[in-house]
Amino acid sequence: MTDLVTMPPVKCGIEFEYMLVDRHGPQAGCLRDFTNLDFTHISQILEDKPGREDGQLATGDMGVRSGYWYIEGDERFHADGSFNTFAVKGVEIRTPPEDSVEAAVARLLEIERQLAQRLELHGFGLAITALNPLRASYDYSPPLNDFEKKLRAEDHEYDGTDISTLTYGPDINLSLPEWDMWHNLDAARKLNYYAPYIVPFSFGSPFFAGAPWHGLSRRTWMRCEIRPAVKLFLEPEELPIMADYSVLVRPARLAREAGRIEFKAFDAMPSVELLTACSYLLVGMCLSKTLRGRSEVSNVALYQRAALTGFADDDIHAGARTVLEAACNALDRVGNARAVAALAPLERMLAERTTPAHAMRAEDRMFHSGGLAGSRTDTHDSPAFRVAAAD
Repeated sequence: MTDLVTMPPVKCGIEFEYMLVDRHGPQAGCLRDFTNLDFTHISQILEDKPGREDGQLATGDMGVRSGYWYIEGDERFHADGSFNTFAVKGVEIRTPPEDSVEAAVARLLEIERQLAQRLELHGFGLAITALNPLRASYDYSPPLNDFEKKLRAEDHEYDGTDISTLTYGPDINLSLPEWDMWHNLDAARKLNYYAPYIVPFSFGSPFFAGAPWHGLSRRTWMRCEIRPAVKLFLEPEELPIMADYSVLVRPARLAREAGRIEFKAFDAMPSVELLTACSYLLVGMCLSKTLRGRSEVSNVALYQRAALTGFADDDIHAGARTVLEAACNALDRVGNARAVAALAPLERMLAERTTPAHAMRAEDRMFHSGGLAGSRTDTHDSPAFRVAAAD
């Protein structure tokens, strides 16, 4: 190791989305979603939750997104603008910002265990998948009213709701307190440019509408054109300056949120090992001084190439190799041996040109039953779990 420098402080927070599954009775093992989950019932089950008083986390306008877990889905409103209900796609866990990737993952697992225990009392369990494998579409029921149409036309955070209500993934949040807004923007642009090359490490949606899909990540294929891969949150006084420079920036809702880089392009991973590896990959990319690519917009064509064949595509494989080596070198340079070791699963996948979707397809497995806490470290060798429709 040469030219060793000090590892800068890195804060990490993780958001992770889950589907729900019936645990008992005649429908045991069947997925639940917006077609058969009652918002009021699920709200009551999840109401008493940890983290409601944690001031490090922003709360949504409706108060639904509070605490360390909350219902995820599509907000629906009455014609007068008052809240009506939620089309429930599942549950999301979010951790407060921690001082390392390991601490963030450990907190995620701690919260997940509490959530799983709560759900078990009411006959539900967690399931990990990157895409609802049973539904071809999410249709607004009832149809959007005039208020909702106007709201969605004015607020671009609603863009692609018909897609996001079907998809699941982690949001990996990083912040480097020593960096200024220009350094943060440079890192965000770097992640945005290289995202199509690294998302295959997480691919896990080779099923669509109850049948095998012809590619590896239907989620990536669907969302890349309408949902951002990267967001950068800035102080209110910084936002007007940056608005002319970047479409990646968003207003920070809390002061401590300023400087947060949110990476949203990964599929939901089936194991702790893979989530940790992908999180450290992003840290290494941010620290790397050799990755020259930068972009403000998504390379849709490249994402969709990757979604079909993953690392079997020579260009995707070469790009991923470049990124992985650069991230590994950057982490090695700052003396973070644990982070370098954590990247080993990604090296194996590149060498084999495989993704988690390959194992799912081979085993006819549409989702992973249970949460990350019960996952095995070898993502290629866990037992298959087949699925039946729960209509």
